[in-house]
Amino acid sequence: MERSKPMYGNGGTDGRVAIAVDFGGTNIKLGLVRQGQVVSRASLPSYSDQGLIGRLPAVEREIGRLLAERRLRPSDCAGLGIATPGMVDAEKGTILSINEKYADAVGFSFRDWARGAFDLRCVLENDARAALLGEIAYGAAVGETDAVLLTFGTGIGTAAVMNGRIVRGRHAQAGILGGHFATDIRGNACNCGNTGCLEAQAGHWALPALAKRHPGFAGSSLSRHGSLGYREIIEAAGSGDRVGAELLETLVAHWSAGIVNMIHAYDPETVVLSGGLMKSQAVLVPMLQEKVRQRSWTPWGEVKIVVSRDPDASVLWGLASLLNPK
Repeated sequence: MERSKPMYGNGGTDGRVAIAVDFGGTNIKLGLVRQGQVVSRASLPSYSDQGLIGRLPAVEREIGRLLAERRLRPSDCAGLGIATPGMVDAEKGTILSINEKYADAVGFSFRDWARGAFDLRCVLENDARAALLGEIAYGAAVGETDAVLLTFGTGIGTAAVMNGRIVRGRHAQAGILGGHFATDIRGNACNCGNTGCLEAQAGHWALPALAKRHPGFAGSSLSRHGSLGYREIIEAAGSGDRVGAELLETLVAHWSAGIVNMIHAYDPETVVLSGGLMKSQAVLVPMLQEKVRQRSWTPWGEVKIVVSRDPDASVLWGLASLLNPK
């Protein structure tokens, strides 16, 4: 007689499922991860300007739905991993400081929430650090011990691993502020309080003002767009629009300077590029590689530049790797 299938299970020899939640600025990405495979995923709007704590009931419901679809209970899982922007205290599971998004979550105990909602242990990590850990565990940088990541979204997030260990620093800010390394000391004011940050010169949020300051903007095809982002500028440049081409040249100069800053600061062998900008990797990566080769001081050889194959999964992978170390 055939034995009935269990209603619940943790996957046996396949390893325990990790619940991963990535609180992004636009969307909250959720996933169930088993041995590097995102077996279920979902997304919710973040409304990050309205805070994080008010979104937790919706997150709880969505996690419950994902578990139910897989016929899993929380007790079948290895734990709950959470990634957020900002400076986090990974040991205490709290956010120390965050810029604009999710400001109400500073000091909030994610561990207490995870214990109360699911009776699970919880790990908290900065989103860029989690993404880099994910790329090293299962993505474009598998096995690397010395690597940096730059992810181009609304802002520019960064992280570094040296000698196989994530770089944190005494105050939890080392490695994650590459988007706020200045690439023009006389440049634009940044929302962090600095001047000329990479984000303020070439981040997605800075592009509309950057384009409108160009003296030829009114006569450019870019002036006909209701909103301006990476895609519009790259497409304009590709179509022969002079303003688009000049803006792209400026952006590439700043992006490559940001990469070189990360190389000089953290001595990686591999640079991982991620985020929405990499949808145009065929156009951009050769340009960035050439400028980085020209400008970086690496007498030992050339730094390898790789692109994430699944940017939406890398943070989820990284959180899973913290809950289920290899």
